[in-house]
Amino acid sequence: MANKHVEEAVIAALRKLGCDVDQVLPVQELEGDLGVDSTEMVELAALVRTDCGLTIENLNLRGVRTVADLTTRVEALVEQQRSIR
Repeated sequence: MANKHVEEAVIAALRKLGCDVDQVLPVQELEGDLGVDSTEMVELAALVRTDCGLTIENLNLRGVRTVADLTTRVEALVEQQRSIR
């Protein structure tokens, strides 16, 4: 089950980038369905990193294609950061 805060942060970041779909779904592809280009992926990573309190400098989005992929990646990093503290 997705961490609600992470899921909400991902959706909020997509909306800040201008994704104007009625509903953001986990199965939607960031590039194909939501129109996120490579520059916006960098912005997306920065927004999500800030909203989730991640202290890592670079949120690696290599291989991330869908909203669910991004949520899963961020959740793992949040958990990893918690275990370090």
